[in-house]
This record gives sequence, structure tokens and C-alpha cells, in this order.
Amino acid sequence: MPSFRPEDTLCRVPDMISTELDQETVLMNVDAGAYYGLAGPAQSIWRALEAPITFATLLERLTQLYDVAPDTCAAEVERFLLDLRKEGLLRVNPAQTA
Repeated sequence: MPSFRPEDTLCRVPDMISTELDQETVLMNVDAGAYYGLAGPAQSIWRALEAPITFATLLERLTQLYDVAPDTCAAEVERFLLDLRKEGLLRVNPAQTA
């Protein structure tokens, strides 16, 4: 079962420090004393998460940007987003159910 539904809204946590260095985005979580380096598709995802975005819209953007099958993109992006959430870098607002 997928962890994210198409209508779920995703965004960065607000207190994350990030900067662009060379071809990489570097994130720093001051509270946790941890830093992360993102490049390529991970960097594209982080940029897209600057403003709230649905999971479906994120996948659509990435499949247009990269030559990747939708199913493969969904699986890889979901895995990355789960890592971001585990590290406390991602905020998820679940879609409202009727």
C-alpha cells in the first residue's frame, strides 16, 4: 500500500536551513545537528517542496523533467519522501476523506 495518496499535500518543514553549493543543495537541521546533501532528482524534489504541492503534481513534474516511467518515478519518489519524513524534513498534510 502506498504511503502517500495523490491528493496528499507535501512541503518542507519551515525551520530547515538550505543553500546551493556547486551542483548540490545542502540542508542543515540545527536542532538535530545533522546536515544532508542533495543532487540530481533529490535536489529537484527539494526545490519543488518549497511551496505546498500534492504528491500527484510532484510526480507529474518529475516525469516531465526526467525520462522515467510513472510507476518507477512514484516508487523512487515515495522512498525518498519517506526518508525525508523520517529525518523530520517533510511535512505531510493528508488529503481529506469524505
